Amino acid sequence: MGFYNSHTSEITTLQLVSQILGKIKLEYAAQEPQWAHVMLDITTRGFSTGLLKHENAHFEIEVSLMESSIIIKGEKDDIVVKLENGKSISEYYREIFDATTSLGLQLSIYTVPQEMGMETRFEDDVDHHHYNEDVAKQILRWFQLAWDVEHRFIAPIRQRKVAPGLFWGTFDVSCILIYNEFESFPDDSKLIERAAFDEHMIEFGFWLGSDGFEDPTFFTLPYPFVEGVELEVDNNFPSESYFSGQMAEYLYEMKNDIDQIDSDEIVRFFEASCRKSFEYLKWQHTDHCFEPLKMKSNQKER
Repeated sequence: MGFYNSHTSEITTLQLVSQILGKIKLEYAAQEPQWAHVMLDITTRGFSTGLLKHENAHFEIEVSLMESSIIIKGEKDDIVVKLENGKSISEYYREIFDATTSLGLQLSIYTVPQEMGMETRFEDDVDHHHYNEDVAKQILRWFQLAWDVEHRFIAPIRQRKVAPGLFWGTFDVSCILIYNEFESFPDDSKLIERAAFDEHMIEFGFWLGSDGFEDPTFFTLPYPFVEGVELEVDNNFPSESYFSGQMAEYLYEMKNDIDQIDSDEIVRFFEASCRKSFEYLKWQHTDHCFEPLKMKSNQKER
């Protein structure tokens, strides 16, 4: 049984916790294209809202999977909420907002989860209460691996971009290359999609799995979406990667334990799928994107 199916309950509970943080960031971060402003930062210990401001006060909320805690950080004081097996989402929601209130932050969010097919509000959710320290640390390792390989891939590319972060709606760690050409999403009634997909772009990401994917998986998604064709997978790709016409994505599933993963092969997957996506989208004047930086290699690149 793959990682996702083995730990679905723990993954779902953590995603809902991330949604509470994400909804706060949604309300209190300056808006950016492609929802870039709502992404949570991957940290040394978990994930975080990063620096936010409400009225005249700055604050941050971090989920530390290494310490099994949620840390609400004010300008002078911190308040800690423990992550515990058996504690429900309704309890996390109440404790987080009690903490922000005690720090003088009168925050408010829309409490229905997004993109999860759930209608139960955070304050009423007593069904999701699964936490395991070891699983949480494994999730963090996967997220940090994804953050690292995505940074290695996208950082030197000379193109408008969104740096890697956690999209809490779908619980994937992703980064984006954007081409300066509008392409409106065809259904303006879909609030999330119409803002996410309104320019030519390629998303490079990672998710822990889903009902259709037992194993953690890296993906490349070109927009406008691929329709009616199968994009090529040539010798520049890792041998196990492929294009899914049904999902309109390049996919690279991680069948091995994280300690056996070759990160260079993941970067290779992103590079190969990026070039093929450029070809499919017919992006012009992109040869410069891959021109080497005129810098000496630093410790990261050696």
